[in-house]
Amino acid sequence: MEKKKKHFWKKAAVVLFGGLLCGGVASGTLAAYSYVQYHKEEKAEDVSQKPGGKPLSGQQGNGTLQYTGDKDAEARVSSVYDVSVVWDNVIPSIVEIQTRSVQSYRFFGRDYEQERSGSGSGVIIAQAEELLIATNNHVVDGATAIEVTFVDGTKAEAEVRGCDAEEDIAVLAVDFADLSEETIKNIRIATIGDSKELSCGDMVIAIGNAAGKGQSLTVGYISAVDREVEIEGVRMRLIQTDAAINPGNSGGALLDASGALIGINNAKLVASDVEGIGYAIPISEAVSVINRMLNREEIAYEDSAFLGIDGQDVTENLSEVLNIPIGIYISTIEKDSPAEKAGIPLYSVITGVNGVTVKTEEQLKEALGYIRGGTEGTVTLQERVRGEYVEREYQVVFGVRGK
Repeated sequence: MEKKKKHFWKKAAVVLFGGLLCGGVASGTLAAYSYVQYHKEEKAEDVSQKPGGKPLSGQQGNGTLQYTGDKDAEARVSSVYDVSVVWDNVIPSIVEIQTRSVQSYRFFGRDYEQERSGSGSGVIIAQAEELLIATNNHVVDGATAIEVTFVDGTKAEAEVRGCDAEEDIAVLAVDFADLSEETIKNIRIATIGDSKELSCGDMVIAIGNAAGKGQSLTVGYISAVDREVEIEGVRMRLIQTDAAINPGNSGGALLDASGALIGINNAKLVASDVEGIGYAIPISEAVSVINRMLNREEIAYEDSAFLGIDGQDVTENLSEVLNIPIGIYISTIEKDSPAEKAGIPLYSVITGVNGVTVKTEEQLKEALGYIRGGTEGTVTLQERVRGEYVEREYQVVFGVRGK
């Protein structure tokens, strides 16, 4: 009998201890859940106070882009908890792009034309006399008509205001007269981030018109910040991410965790036999290209600048073989030309004009085409000094091409 009593009290103690333990675990779990929920809501609230874009001011801007993101690292980290808030804040800055083009071809000795359609994405980046949208050049290249769709579903015709095929950047313009007051209230200008501050492992968010089916979002991380990629003979340094970048995403936004624009997605580099590799043009590089497009003066050919050199393109392959910097190798300088008067040395390599990087003769001609002849400017080049190339800058009074 005494033995049974001891056994009973032993079982009772075990049950009581187990109950206390389970109760402790349950209460501990509840406390942990409450803590996580509280901080998740707290973080999400922080994000909602950091909009992914700003409303249109109703005033004309100068169209020049600059960094508008928050450089506070803690503020960026605090936004990781709720990507849906980033979506809500940023989606008013993203547009769908639909294009139409005409393709000519010859079949059995007869010429035919076929209309083709394409799709892509764009990001509202500024307002000047018109609403300005950044996208990839290949999205709109050869298009005879371009239509953009805003977050509220309204559509408007767009025109190309500038493009750079090598950098794969284009800027579209939409006339404010084609937008309703309601649409102007609904759309936003993207917050411009700083891609130079990125690191491998940073969380990123990609938004775009994937497969032309409408806006969608993918999330991933930065796999490389300065990946060299060659496409159609042109080498580019891009952000690599494992966030899915699909056809139709081209020209869309790659965002940091706070919703700041850090890259322009480029789906032209997507390969069917590769998974988990997407690319985006760093926004810090894109901004300089876009600003050059927006701020350059349209000048008649005969009034544009003339330098007076003949040269040869130094490609990356030639650069590696001959140990010459990439740029335009000066093989001839015309007598009494602006180049000769400025003292530019023969056999040096031109790499820039008025602060604009040039790598080929075609780019040099394009850059000179936006400089008025007779004005003073700078030519940046690599000059061979004691067997090594040294960067030098020469002041030049450009000649007038038409004279």
